[in-house]
Amino acid sequence: MVTVSVCVGSSCHLKGAYELIRLCEETIAETGMRDRVNLKGTFCLGKCSEEGVTLNIDGEIITGVSPDNFMDVFKKNVLRKVRKE
Repeated sequence: MVTVSVCVGSSCHLKGAYELIRLCEETIAETGMRDRVNLKGTFCLGKCSEEGVTLNIDGEIITGVSPDNFMDVFKKNVLRKVRKE
């Protein structure tokens, strides 16, 4: 199972964390991966000065995530890991 943690701390909240959570939920449902991806929120990941929202995907910190690049990030960092399992 791949764990995706979306930062919902103050900075990421203001940068659109909840929109990314919605996109994640929709993408997980559309791809039929509810039983293979664990989506959760987390408080500050310490990258507040970085652009965009910060994600932690199985221990890997990814910064600069926005609705514009979300699908690329999801495909590269989540789908690829799910397919390897």
